[in-house]
Amino acid sequence: MSEHLYFGRLQASVSEVVDAGDLLPEFELAALAVLEGQERPGEEPAVRRRLRAEGILPTEHRGALLLDPGELERFSAVGLFAGGDEVFLALEWNDEFEPFPGRVSADSADFRDATPLGLEEWMVHAGCVLVLGDGASLNYVTVSRDVHERLTSRFQPATR
Repeated sequence: MSEHLYFGRLQASVSEVVDAGDLLPEFELAALAVLEGQERPGEEPAVRRRLRAEGILPTEHRGALLLDPGELERFSAVGLFAGGDEVFLALEWNDEFEPFPGRVSADSADFRDATPLGLEEWMVHAGCVLVLGDGASLNYVTVSRDVHERLTSRFQPATR
């Protein structure tokens, strides 16, 4: 993994990035820490029922939904990303994955200038290769120059 972070804010959403498919790096685990602005979505019975109805059976750890790559695609394909979502992609599966403790959504932070304190260290420790947080626009952080270039060539930068 690189020790350099590439980050920014784009006119896009989590669902647009996931649906594009070719924009995502290789990963084994997608962790959803926030869904539709709600933290700890795995603890909500209504969310779990909705997922079961769509045939999506995520693992849950401390409220975060843990999905494999196929489940993430299905999640997006059936329209379960509606904005205000935070997704973390990790290189290896970890049943005890702990998402970043701060908020990364575009409504909570602005990644045009900087990332939250401790995010880089957390990404290295967690094996996280891409962080996505949407809201009014999409915050992203990646350790991959290639992913950064693909994202910025596909989507326009968010305006101030």
